[in-house]
Amino acid sequence: MVSLKLERSFFARRSGPFLLRRPDTEERLRILAEASRFDLAGSCHRGPDGRGRRRGPGNRWIYPVTLPNGRRITLFKTLVSNVCVSDCAYCPLRADQDPQRVSLSPKEIVAIFMDYLRRGWVNGIFISSGIVGDPDTTMEILIQVGRILRFKEGYRGYLHLKIIPGASQAAIEETVQLADAVSINIETAGLRNFKRLSQRKDYFRDIIAPLKYIAHLRERLKDRGQRLSQTTQFVVGAAGETDQEILAYLEGLYRRLSLNRVYFSAYQPGAGRPDLPGESLATKTDLLTREHRLYQVDFLVRKYGFSVAEIPLNEKGFLPLDRDPKEAWAQANPGFFPVNINRASREELLRVPGLGPTLVSRIIRRRRETRLKSLKGLCHQTWLLKKAAPYVTF
Repeated sequence: MVSLKLERSFFARRSGPFLLRRPDTEERLRILAEASRFDLAGSCHRGPDGRGRRRGPGNRWIYPVTLPNGRRITLFKTLVSNVCVSDCAYCPLRADQDPQRVSLSPKEIVAIFMDYLRRGWVNGIFISSGIVGDPDTTMEILIQVGRILRFKEGYRGYLHLKIIPGASQAAIEETVQLADAVSINIETAGLRNFKRLSQRKDYFRDIIAPLKYIAHLRERLKDRGQRLSQTTQFVVGAAGETDQEILAYLEGLYRRLSLNRVYFSAYQPGAGRPDLPGESLATKTDLLTREHRLYQVDFLVRKYGFSVAEIPLNEKGFLPLDRDPKEAWAQANPGFFPVNINRASREELLRVPGLGPTLVSRIIRRRRETRLKSLKGLCHQTWLLKKAAPYVTF
């Protein structure tokens, strides 16, 4: 297979007269699963290490995630190969770097996953890869994983396959027939920012056009009663983009392409080229907080009825890091408050800091039975009620 040929040639160049032991399957899986951690398939539940993953039985990495439809599952998640010919400036696997390059064959991946599945360790799979040779060569490897799972193993569960930037329409069409979910990472907002990240990839041809084509295929599938989830991801901070730029693209992705979810992954300083804006703009803590604030805005837009234009930004086009976006909006719109808990509409209640969709639904159900004099007993998280208190009246 092409990936293994590239892998062998890579080891040959490194080893000179010495022979390097080819890692066994377990070691290759460890390397590739570790390398896949920044490619998000869903909102990872943050563990004590903050990484949204945990060690499962057998000391293996597994990923508990929330899918776009709210369903929570545990994913087997890995790269097929960390061999990559691309030049993504934020990525430690880019072509000019020298990590240990390894690959797994489609049969190996399927065998590992089916073993995990039978043991009850996972109930879904997310497969991505570095770009091996060219986009369609890589897509054929990913598609082969899907074929074996669907047609040989009879697997009918959750399958997320990555679309490689620059993939042909034919490859995309076959992928969407196999997968429950597909994604291609938009990476950053706009051509100007993208040029800071890659010279080899064409932003509109390799990223934007496939995003649009997948959206088109989803509409066709929908007409036939089939469902396909489409997501994408921003690498936050690497290119020096502003939150204002990201949010403008976020709105377009939801309104024009009807994406199911947009994810954000904070750039990890030290992982990319030293000349990247992300290396000097902020600390790692600031970048992680910024990622969190963008997720909060995403929920405000998708679940709370806010528009991007309503989100308060500072004079440089960034979200405030010291408070959540809904609280910032409330402070900027004092005339909207206080909101009467017993008379306000659902939409008005969702504007109150501390009140989310679940709590608002409880309020509406309870006030049908009795006039509310407090929110006590409706929520066990008292800090949320304290946050809401200055903005409501009974």
